[in-house]
Amino acid sequence: MSQETFLYHVDKVDSNDSLYGGDVKFLTEINKLCETLIGQILDHLKTLGKDETLKRQSLLALSLFHSILAHGDLRNNKLNQLAVNLWNLAQKHGFADTKTMVKTLEYIKKQGSRSEMRHFSELALRLPLQSRT
Repeated sequence: MSQETFLYHVDKVDSNDSLYGGDVKFLTEINKLCETLIGQILDHLKTLGKDETLKRQSLLALSLFHSILAHGDLRNNKLNQLAVNLWNLAQKHGFADTKTMVKTLEYIKKQGSRSEMRHFSELALRLPLQSRT
């Protein structure tokens, strides 16, 4: 995942977007770095699976979910499945804020109603809301 063009440019200077933006080798390296980083974050989330840190695990899982939602290409099956797993982890032990979860799901459904964002409506179908009863 990379920007094809940057918002700002300096006159008479080739920016990284023009130098590397569409280069397959560069994009492959970026994807490897992202996979490594996400792997390390997931490992950290696993270490937070103890009783005293479950709330923190829930908050971090939801935060990463929001980042993926905002910046990731959820048409990618692996990233889409990661988002679903993070959503479920955030709710797993009952520490997720119900109001936040409901509003997030409503946002996803609203985005999914746009023709170019159909993948959001498909994602919404895979995101259950867990009740606290």
